[in-house]
Amino acid sequence: MKRLCSVVLILSLCSSAVVGQVRYGIMGSVQASNVSSTVDLSSLGPTLGTLTVPINQRVGFRAGLMADIPVTDQLSIRPQLLYSVKGGNVDVGTFVSNALAKFGLPSSTFSIGTSISKVVVNYIELPVLATYSLDAGPGQLVVGAGPYAAVAVGGTINGEPINFDTSSFRKHDLGVTASLGYELPMGLTLSAYYAHGLTNFSKNATPNLASLNPTNPTASLDPSAFGGTLRNRSYGLTIGYFFGGGR
Repeated sequence: MKRLCSVVLILSLCSSAVVGQVRYGIMGSVQASNVSSTVDLSSLGPTLGTLTVPINQRVGFRAGLMADIPVTDQLSIRPQLLYSVKGGNVDVGTFVSNALAKFGLPSSTFSIGTSISKVVVNYIELPVLATYSLDAGPGQLVVGAGPYAAVAVGGTINGEPINFDTSSFRKHDLGVTASLGYELPMGLTLSAYYAHGLTNFSKNATPNLASLNPTNPTASLDPSAFGGTLRNRSYGLTIGYFFGGGR
């Protein structure tokens, strides 16, 4: 993430010197997020294969600062510095039932019911988008894509704080994002975006057997203890404003 910040700073300084029209603004988004997760059970039995963890989306937000660094009349670099709330609602009951079925056991073996694990992770996030603008009506259609880097600064599982030093969650995330929006001459922007996490932020490669035991509720409600993969997915709508008007 430090390297990405350095690249953004260098681009900003170069563009300021050459173009002299760097704009700064604020933005906020309503976003829906969840986590893509699968668990590899082959270490517990060669015929067990993989199991998808059912994780439902949750609504959060992201907000922060943005800049527009012109490269040409139509191409620009847009770094953003955001506080982003992500996570998902893990259907632990369904996951355990499906895991038991893999072992040929009925779901009634344990009475876990319909337990839901509500996971919230708060990130400081730095997306850097290359954007291309096209004249459309009174404003411009803006298409963008690029990488993002993020570091977790806090989070909870069912209201209990996550200690990233001892938890099975990794703090860092890397991914790619794409956006499509419209910008008015006054500097007001409205856009839709999708962010696709590439980092597996589970530290466990294989399942922790205790996490598959519904009689241990603390372990069962920590989805990172299931092992396998955990990757962020999010999308949403953003409204922003560039001070000093549009390009």
